[in-house]
Amino acid sequence: MVPTISPLIGADEFLNHQTANTFASVGEVDHGWTEKVWFMLARKDGQLQASFGLGKYTNRNVIDGFAGVQCGTQQRTIRASRVLNPRIDETAVGPLKYEVIEPYKKLRISVAENSAQPIKYDLVWTSTMPAFFEGRDLAIHSGRKTSDVVRYHQSGTVSGWIEIDGVRHEVNPDEWFGFRDHSWGVREHVGADPTDLPPSKSGKIDNDYQFNWFVSQLTRPDGSKYELAYYFREFKEPRGLEWFTGFINEENGKQTQILQLYPEITYRESDHAVMGGKIYCLLRGEGRSTTERVFEIEAIDSDMGFRLNPAMYGPWKGQIHGAYMGEEFLDGECVDDVNDPEKLAGNRRWEIRDRPLRIREGDNHGFADVESIVIGNWPSVTFV
Repeated sequence: MVPTISPLIGADEFLNHQTANTFASVGEVDHGWTEKVWFMLARKDGQLQASFGLGKYTNRNVIDGFAGVQCGTQQRTIRASRVLNPRIDETAVGPLKYEVIEPYKKLRISVAENSAQPIKYDLVWTSTMPAFFEGRDLAIHSGRKTSDVVRYHQSGTVSGWIEIDGVRHEVNPDEWFGFRDHSWGVREHVGADPTDLPPSKSGKIDNDYQFNWFVSQLTRPDGSKYELAYYFREFKEPRGLEWFTGFINEENGKQTQILQLYPEITYRESDHAVMGGKIYCLLRGEGRSTTERVFEIEAIDSDMGFRLNPAMYGPWKGQIHGAYMGEEFLDGECVDDVNDPEKLAGNRRWEIRDRPLRIREGDNHGFADVESIVIGNWPSVTFV
């Protein structure tokens, strides 16, 4: 082996190289470099929800992932981690596996029999829209690039089966909807923060803070499809709006940028779950004019919303994405009442969930997912 060249892996057989090295290395040296996939899947009647994610941290020599299901207020979550080398090519960790059947068309996610939780599934996700990029998420704090992420998301449906406590649930694509994303770059909240640096506000949840990450798919009466997708992070002044990206995406691949977005959202006070509201979008019109479009949203089921903190989005039981947990690691738990207000009182990140929604614009109807945090008083926020 040549000391300055990383080992060959399967991806190196193809003509896709973009650095003077193999695919066993990345162009960044930052330990926050991450490549991640995520899936949110839900029944249209709100009776069952599934979630899956896998993250590869090349500069940490770690791959980890999570999977889970939610039924009513009960959520079961599995977490797995392993050392990346030498199985760099394998998009699998413990009982979790991710497979590309046909790029941007069909993907398979599965959970095998395991000792962490009595759940398993075998699901094929099928796209119903093209994949769409969001804006590049770039943030600099204290002179360091703390975030530089490229992400695309995609709408789809799912088929297969889910088994919980030995009871099998058939997954019919006509009865389900879902979204998936794929991102790569330097991320925050990967592994433990260094202890020998001055304190930073990067990634800190302040007393006046809100964010939404929102994806959707709507269908017009003629059967054509489109999306509303946006993401913002906002603090009160002087920090103000830290990040915003938003588009109306058409099934022919066209993306129309949203100039300004104003979501008037109602949250349940006890656990900050999105209950409903309106999203006002301002787009460029002809010449100097602008066009306003208004979308209405409502929660499909008041109980549902897969919590992402047990999936290692933020510290959980001494774990966080990208942390070394040993050669092989597997655990999980069952939370019987994810909507218990005491859980939010103990950890602000507990309110981050994948919340299944209905969405409407005039005669156009569809489904959506929102991840959110809201802290403090905001003119656009109502608590009930």
